[in-house]
Amino acid sequence: MTPFDRLSPRGMLRRLRVLAERTLDQYDLPDPAIDYYGFETNLMYRVRAGGSWYMMRLASPGWRTLVDLQSEALWLEALARDTTVGAPRVIPARDGRHVIPATHPGVPDPWNVTVMTYLPGRLLGHYLTEANLERMGALFAELHDHGAMWHRPPGFTNRRFDHWLSRGEPDLITGDDACALPPGGARDTIDRMHRLVKAAYASIDPGDLRVIHCDLWHDNIKIHNGALCPFDFEDTVLGYRAHDIAMAMLDLLESTDEQRYPRLLAAFRSGYQASLSWPDDPIEPFQIGRLLWKLNWIANEEPEWLSQSIDAHLPVFTAFERTGRVVKPPG
Repeated sequence: MTPFDRLSPRGMLRRLRVLAERTLDQYDLPDPAIDYYGFETNLMYRVRAGGSWYMMRLASPGWRTLVDLQSEALWLEALARDTTVGAPRVIPARDGRHVIPATHPGVPDPWNVTVMTYLPGRLLGHYLTEANLERMGALFAELHDHGAMWHRPPGFTNRRFDHWLSRGEPDLITGDDACALPPGGARDTIDRMHRLVKAAYASIDPGDLRVIHCDLWHDNIKIHNGALCPFDFEDTVLGYRAHDIAMAMLDLLESTDEQRYPRLLAAFRSGYQASLSWPDDPIEPFQIGRLLWKLNWIANEEPEWLSQSIDAHLPVFTAFERTGRVVKPPG
């Protein structure tokens, strides 16, 4: 048998499809049939069974841990029970497991498999109106309220998102051990941003810690019959409201412009405050932290682009130092 890493992309997909089909045998789904849906970090299939549609996700090895994905499933199960949030429901396997570490001969690592109900609708990113951003704010408030009140069951992750690096990535761009940047003005600026973001996380009230989605930007939400339906909860973690909001609003700024963004942010805040108080902590330092994470990812994965990316981001950092606002980052 040809080693997996020597297969063509098409050959890898053929072998993984067999893994997916055999894993479906562990579910009580009548005569399931799968169709390839997409492969961007995770491999996705749409499953038709008994007249209903489902999504099957094969999480790429090393991307998220089994505990991460089990935590996602536990929170989705609680949201379905406790709230009106229209998130997908996780379908348990016949033995009750929500996540199956699936193996197959010729595939070297387990692929953690989750099957969920399929969400109809279109991505919210096609409809970034003030009315929809107000609904999005209300959705965040409902999730944040539940994330604070919910009693987490055994097996839920203890990991916290309390630094701009929170998944064990090596830091190549800040501090004395940074190896990706030479000494000089750019490195000094990035070090100042690092200290500022670190101080922002340190100053958050620890009582605000709760379960958060941690990646609920507008294209992780579908709109269907006027309702907003969030998905892609695989980053579920313990974190803070200001961080969760900051990530979503940075994506909003990057997808719109500096003229529309303040109006859309105000609409989001209005929807949020209709049922929950706005966090005391400003969101902008956490947005700067996300940009540091982006540069560090480039340093790790695409170092040939790092110098150009830093040059493009330095005006964002200097504008923030001067005004306290985050201007639209480079694409």
